Order: sequence, then structure tokens, then C-alpha cells
Amino acid sequence: MKKLTLTMLLLSALLIACKPQNANTNDDLQSGKDSTQQASSSYLTDSEEENSSLSEEELSGKVVALTSHDFRQKVVEVDPVNGFRYMKNVPCVIDFYANWCRPCMSFKPTYHKIAEQYKGQVIFYQIDVDKAQDICSLFGIQSIPTLLFFDKNRQPVKMVGAPSEEEFRQALEDFIAK
Repeated sequence: MKKLTLTMLLLSALLIACKPQNANTNDDLQSGKDSTQQASSSYLTDSEEENSSLSEEELSGKVVALTSHDFRQKVVEVDPVNGFRYMKNVPCVIDFYANWCRPCMSFKPTYHKIAEQYKGQVIFYQIDVDKAQDICSLFGIQSIPTLLFFDKNRQPVKMVGAPSEEEFRQALEDFIAK
């Protein structure tokens, strides 16, 4: 019994000592904010402009294919404590797809058409789920196609399934308007 008590005390001390030190998180927790608010208030509002530069390809109206590495380096910074920080100044949509997925392939022409129409206003990315399983796990992608909408200082918005052209356009307009 004494060994169990001693073990519990040591584990508690170890957990306290290994806890990440983040003053903003502690202040936010005391003020009663939930984890989404914490992420958007302490981490997502950073005005760092590093990695936020846009390439000509991203603004060209063409869909840009991403690997897991590209996603982490160019699009979204992931912090396990504070959430996600979108690194661009222009909103984006990411299409999670697979070549063997019929709904994904039927949605592809619509996605490319809308990308061309929103040239310079929205960046359109695509990620092959078979080649980026870590990113899929990170965002809880369980069925495809799934679209994720990102914008500066906001948490991502998820749309599951292959929408019609009108549904997709309306969802995009609603997201941009907020």
C-alpha cells in the first residue's frame, strides 16, 4: 500500500513538472473559456507574417496538390496545446480525396471550376488521403470527400460529402462572409 501511495505521488509530481508552461492558457482557463476560444484567442491571433507569403500558384485559380510535409510547412501550423494556426492571409479550402473514390472523382470538376472562379480570393488545395493519413487523423477525416475551410484567426470548418456546385458555392460564400 505504501508503494502504491509513493508511486502515485511521484507520478503526480512528474505530471506537474512536465506540464507545458503557457501563461495565456492558464489565464484563459481561469476565465472560463473553452478550448476553441483558447486556441483562437492565444495562438491564432499571432500576427507573425512568416510563412504567410502566397505563391503565384496558390493565387492562380488552380488546385494545388499538397503532401503532409507541404501542409505542415506552408498551410497550417499545429500546436497540441493551442490548436491550429492557418499561415496564409487568404482563405483556403482543402479537398481530402482519393483516386479510387467515385464521389471524390465526380466532385473534382466542380472543385476545379469553383477554384477558377475564385481566383485570387481563395486558395484551393487537395490532399490524397492515402498519402497523408497523419493529416487525416489530425482533423478526424473519416469519410471522403471532406472539405476543410481555413481562414486567419478562425478554427477550420468541415464539410463532409460531395456537395453540388450550388451547395459548395453557398458554403464557400457563407464561410468568406463571416
